[in-house]
Amino acid sequence: MTVQQVNSRPPERQTAPPPASSCRISGHLSVLDGVRGLAILLVLSYHFTMGMTGQGLAARLFFKATSVGWCGVDLFFVLSGFLITGILCDAKGSPHRFRNFYARRALRIFPLYYGVLIGVFAGLPLIATTTGGFDGVEDAYIWLWSYGTNILVALRGEWFPLSHFWTLAVEEHFYIFWPAVVFLCDRKTAVRVCLGMTLLALVARVWLVSQGAVLAAYCLTVCRMDALAMGGLVALAARGPRGLGVLAPHARTTLLLGATALSALVGWRFGLAFHDPVIQTVGYLALAVCFAAFLALVVAAPASSPLAIACNLAPLRSLGRYSYGLYVYNSIFILLAEGSSLLPRLVAWSGSTAVGRLLYVTLAASSTLAVAWLSWHLLEKPFFKLKRHFPSGLDANNLHSPDDSARTPGYASAPLCPLKA
Repeated sequence: MTVQQVNSRPPERQTAPPPASSCRISGHLSVLDGVRGLAILLVLSYHFTMGMTGQGLAARLFFKATSVGWCGVDLFFVLSGFLITGILCDAKGSPHRFRNFYARRALRIFPLYYGVLIGVFAGLPLIATTTGGFDGVEDAYIWLWSYGTNILVALRGEWFPLSHFWTLAVEEHFYIFWPAVVFLCDRKTAVRVCLGMTLLALVARVWLVSQGAVLAAYCLTVCRMDALAMGGLVALAARGPRGLGVLAPHARTTLLLGATALSALVGWRFGLAFHDPVIQTVGYLALAVCFAAFLALVVAAPASSPLAIACNLAPLRSLGRYSYGLYVYNSIFILLAEGSSLLPRLVAWSGSTAVGRLLYVTLAASSTLAVAWLSWHLLEKPFFKLKRHFPSGLDANNLHSPDDSARTPGYASAPLCPLKA
């Protein structure tokens, strides 16, 4: 064969990436671990600095910033709506889809949840001798075990030990009815249901706030459906005819409008307090819209973009990996600390309010992370492996827990095709 013959060969065809309009979500998106990490970081910053104030400008600004960390729960809800809707959409038409979905949720959520309840109630006699942080938890026994924590909070109009489980109750209630909606309805009908849920949540909150039921408007499942529905809308839009390509342009505009509205509310109300009546009504909706638009931008972002790089930071993804345990255990630490007056003791021991607070936050964060790490490896992971007996179309997790597909061979670590942000 001559050189001329070799050079006369037609060049190999280069496979061009599919257009953005045809891109689809497939497998595990590692950036979502970072989003989950951001959500739990907001929650931890809020819980560990709750009630703290400062005298200097820097301290006041810091505690003002951490005081809005409660909205990390709203980000969790939006992310959960997105992930769960995606799981269900990709499992649609598969055999045993209802059984597999509920079995996988139970294996992921129940071991930690009920393991903690067993530990708390079995250890109450010992706990009561060292701390009073769990006083009265016996009265919530039935509600905690039946995922009715948020209902009891609404009925009582006050918090009680382990009442932070209200978010997990909202999640469980969502799991009960949402599979039927996604499996039995087409995509357009599911979109209409999401819009109806958003309107219903807003109306319910407006009515409850008008009745002075602050915690009911914050905790009841019907009142938090807009955040879950917004996440579901992103998942449904990404699986529409135009795929991921339709998300980014609209998400930018939506985020800008939502952030503008939210900023106006913050300026008007001088803050972002979860119990403020205006924030509880239109403010929660504005948060859900902003977080949904942010999530859409994260999902559609190319791997080399600053947004994707930020969400893929190792520390943030690590927090996301253990976020379920971090959420469950951080409030237990606070209960033990409050019952034993840990913060005042640290302040007195150090002779400085600032040093005492720093020691408290450091101890709270490190111990909670250590317990969450141990819990994942010793309690949750063995059950996690049983999920292989219940195959799913898309392997993702609930609002507080990491996506196990990152540890499952054969899953993509990014969207299947490049996207222009």
